[in-house]
Amino acid sequence: MNPKTILIAGAAGAAAALLFAGLVLQSASALSLALAAPIPIAIASLGWGSLAGFIAAAVATLIVGVLAGTPLSAATILLSMALPTAIAGHLAGLARPRETLETAPTFPRPIAEPLPRAPQPAAPALDWYPLERVLFALTLCAAFACLILGWLIGYDPAEIGTAVGEALTQGDAGLSAATNAQIAEVSALVVRLIPFVQPAVLVLTLVVGLYLGAFVTRLSGRLPRPRDDIPAAAALPRVSLGLFALAILGSFLPGAAGLAASVFAGAFICAFALVGLATMHRRTRGRAGRGLILFTAYAAILLLSFPLVLFAMLGVYETGRGRPAAVGGPPSNDQ
Repeated sequence: MNPKTILIAGAAGAAAALLFAGLVLQSASALSLALAAPIPIAIASLGWGSLAGFIAAAVATLIVGVLAGTPLSAATILLSMALPTAIAGHLAGLARPRETLETAPTFPRPIAEPLPRAPQPAAPALDWYPLERVLFALTLCAAFACLILGWLIGYDPAEIGTAVGEALTQGDAGLSAATNAQIAEVSALVVRLIPFVQPAVLVLTLVVGLYLGAFVTRLSGRLPRPRDDIPAAAALPRVSLGLFALAILGSFLPGAAGLAASVFAGAFICAFALVGLATMHRRTRGRAGRGLILFTAYAAILLLSFPLVLFAMLGVYETGRGRPAAVGGPPSNDQ
């Protein structure tokens, strides 16, 4: 690796650390910037190689640890964003030569025939690492990150419930017994949803960060991977169906086992919802009113949230069908 690549990787890591600093320093005005932290690492990994991505992840972890002064802050960016993005960038950059008829072995010509002039070797066609496996890896990384970070901070549902109840009752001292009971129910619901929501948000953040990183790298002309037809290639391997089913069943267990299963269930719900949204984009291609359909679907998700569950069910259905993914194929002009 040349010094220029190391310098670029270090700059990418510093940019990711500065974007993430608002979260660890609890700056309300900069919290939204933390969601963009994976983008510089993705750019370094996709444009300058896997090693550059891992160096950027290490630099970001070191800078955040120094700025915050606590190992937990460094572990937060490393586990939640830096390392998963570097891994995804490495996987997205993997390729192997495609086996074609031209590469198959042939018998030698008879000695009497004149040998033709040797043609100039052409660049071999490549099969790129499937997007479905990249999404699967990001989903597992997000789930394990939430589990490890929850263990490091000592996640306690009882304490979280108390804090949520205090936040709901803040500024209102004259609560009746009925209202207190309702607040307790709302607090319990919020605590129950946290293990599902946090990994889902992290999966979405990682996927969007990787997509935007690839977009910027492609504009600069440094992305070797051809543009994927995402609506056709977005999928999950079938093993994810079994893992998702086990996670849903395990989420009904009490204690730490139920919390761990809920984390995996939440991560896979988001991943399947993304597959469902890609399916909607693919199936509406060329149809009248496609823009209205897409606008209505995304507006319903932003306003109501629960349509994500419907798209997750569609993603589960598509995964069960075993639809072959178009890996690395040319995209349609109508995404």
